[in-house]
Amino acid sequence: MLNQRILRAYESLSVARELLKFERMEALPIGTLVTWVGNYPNRKGVKITKFSVTQSPTPGGIERAEEKSILLEFNGSTLSKVVSEIKTANYSAEDTIMIRMTDNTPLDNNVDDLVIYADRNGREAEYPLNYLPDEGVNRDRSEFKKEFYLKLIEDFFVHVLRLQEMQTQHSSRNQKKLLQSYKESLEY
Repeated sequence: MLNQRILRAYESLSVARELLKFERMEALPIGTLVTWVGNYPNRKGVKITKFSVTQSPTPGGIERAEEKSILLEFNGSTLSKVVSEIKTANYSAEDTIMIRMTDNTPLDNNVDDLVIYADRNGREAEYPLNYLPDEGVNRDRSEFKKEFYLKLIEDFFVHVLRLQEMQTQHSSRNQKKLLQSYKESLEY
């Protein structure tokens, strides 16, 4: 059941393929960066990164910074790779954490082949999701998928839809301005 929800979320994320048709992004939400895999018009993927910063009580200081990103690669029109990453830095505690989750086969029926890489202050670990226990009382794997990964994927799906909407709105505004300038140029 949970795996099916993640697979549906992956299928929903496939709409990000539409972002590849834009030569450049004309409008972005604050704290968002979009980069491409490949060159226009033959792009193979898109990476969407969201940033947030918490200022410290001291003027000009940063207490905490967070970066969430998702890389979506396509083979033709099929979603072929999903890499999501979260980086946090707590500057007051000098604590940095980076978690990367890679699914090289997002549309297969096995979500448990997701590979997790974690780094906390230079201490690294990498393991497949299926190494987490998921039996009896110890349901770490299901909890990770439900409480963390699925929420992250769904959050990025909403962000992809917002990016598409912003590009469409910006494009229609530019078309209206262009038509207005043509109309004005015809009025001698």
